[in-house]
Amino acid sequence: MPSNIYLRKLNREADQISGATRRFFGQQVPDYVKTLPSIKKDAIRWGCNILYFGIGLMYNWAVSAVLQQMPNMHRFPSNVAGMIVLFFLLMCSHTACPKFTDKLVLFIDPYSSFALRSMNIMFVPAVVEIVNNPPTTGDEVGRMICVFLVAYVIGFVLCTFIVRGLRLVLFTPFSIKHKKKDLDVDVGDLAAPMELSSYTEKTKMHRNRTLDEEDVEIGMPGSAYLNRVSSVVTFDTPIRPLSDDDAASCASTLNHSPSSASLRADHMGSSSNAVVGDGIAECCSGNSNAFYEPINSTRPKKHGPLHSFALWCMQQSTFDDLTLFIIFSLCAFIFLPLPEDNPAMPFFRLFLYFTMTLLLYSASRRLPARLRIIIHPIILTSACTMAGIAYFERVKGFDIKHGVNLYKTGITFISLVEKTNVGWPGGGDILGAAMDVSIISLAFNVYKSRPGSLREWLIIVLSIAPMAFLIMFVTPLFARGIGCTPADSLVWASRSVTTAIGIVIGKVLGADESVVTCIIVFTGIMGPLFGPYLLKLARVRDDDHVTIGISMGCCSHGVGTAYLISKNPIASGTASIAFAIFGTLGVIVASIPVLSDTIRHLSGF
Repeated sequence: MPSNIYLRKLNREADQISGATRRFFGQQVPDYVKTLPSIKKDAIRWGCNILYFGIGLMYNWAVSAVLQQMPNMHRFPSNVAGMIVLFFLLMCSHTACPKFTDKLVLFIDPYSSFALRSMNIMFVPAVVEIVNNPPTTGDEVGRMICVFLVAYVIGFVLCTFIVRGLRLVLFTPFSIKHKKKDLDVDVGDLAAPMELSSYTEKTKMHRNRTLDEEDVEIGMPGSAYLNRVSSVVTFDTPIRPLSDDDAASCASTLNHSPSSASLRADHMGSSSNAVVGDGIAECCSGNSNAFYEPINSTRPKKHGPLHSFALWCMQQSTFDDLTLFIIFSLCAFIFLPLPEDNPAMPFFRLFLYFTMTLLLYSASRRLPARLRIIIHPIILTSACTMAGIAYFERVKGFDIKHGVNLYKTGITFISLVEKTNVGWPGGGDILGAAMDVSIISLAFNVYKSRPGSLREWLIIVLSIAPMAFLIMFVTPLFARGIGCTPADSLVWASRSVTTAIGIVIGKVLGADESVVTCIIVFTGIMGPLFGPYLLKLARVRDDDHVTIGISMGCCSHGVGTAYLISKNPIASGTASIAFAIFGTLGVIVASIPVLSDTIRHLSGF
């Protein structure tokens, strides 16, 4: 008798599980698939992005071929040279045909912005390679931390003083002349009606505000201000809208931070079939995905962890995530039982590690914003990628170093085209090739954020020059002076540039790329954490956008610029120019044999 009761209980639980499974796969999954964006639109979007990267790689190869034919220029990075040449061509085109150039840049902007927004994930392979480095002693780590803190604080405060000093020298005489002219105009116009004066002043203020808004929009491309107008369409079945932005680029996967809880709350406060008005629709933005779930669902209230995880993935994921996850699952399913000597093994290992890196970075971007400042997505993705490589290689009977060497083989697009290093590239090599296109895309960002007067250009360039000398020459000397090894002293020469250009400088100087990447990432994180306090310490006003932008751009590169996009959008445009010019100047200095040998000599080599 007890056995029959137990069997009936098991059958009842089995029926509940099977019923929930049927409802999940028969109702919720089909409804979810119907809400996915058009595959045709996503295929076109993916194809356009791939075409843009393909054209960028061919352009980079052409520039590299030209540099190889020029004397004493073979060490100069082709991606940075391509960025300089492209910016020069854009400026020449703007001089001849300004409207055509602006329309061309506007047409290319979605793809160049995608390359810039995706740049962070391209730094992961360099950090993963740190497993091949020899272990570092505790004393050496302490010295590195000392150099890091002292150099950052002194460099940041000194940069604010340099910028304000140059502004005082270059702008004060002109401001005095303008004040005198304005005073003469005011005295001559005393007979004018007060209403006309008030109207003129309001018009001038409105125009200045419009120009300021335009300056904000031409800053560093990012998702902070790229909100799209969306609308909600009435459906027969009540739904829970999570997002609605079919025009978002593939970077919606990389820069997506959903807030499904707030969206559910907004839905519960409205009727199920209501059409949202235009005023509310302008505030809505998302990532081209929505999760449909009937409100009158008969599913049980409690579910197992696997079911809850599946629902969470459906809510948080995008079309790009699903596509990458399908590719990753397929490659893992074939990779695990496949023999190591099989000719297809490099192909599946390539896409397995490549899609794994993209998915891990997409997940790390979903962390809360405050947590992402401390636990940077690059560091978290790199650590998880190391763990994933170690697992898959252990299953195949190898260690993590074997997998990392296959993850980053050193095969580049140029070596494949010129047939100097032919073979199967790794997932890290694909990301490294994409980094070249991202560096070239900085030319469009600098063009959109360029200053409007010669004096502003002089302030930026004359502020960056002494900072570049301080960081590239004095910092390695200071590190060597307190006892750091020559190899650890040399990495400080590329500390305050963006990671993409810092890897290039480290490669030219012969520094360890993985250590360079870690230092650059932590340098960028210092900007959002301690930058506001250092600005207050230096007594920089909140409306001094030029000083804030140049200081954050020079000392915290792209991470500091991304921070300013939400906190001080006007300063973010100046910051994007500052770190781009700073990195270009650093590459030029490192590419000159006399100067690069001097830096190595100061480091102890």
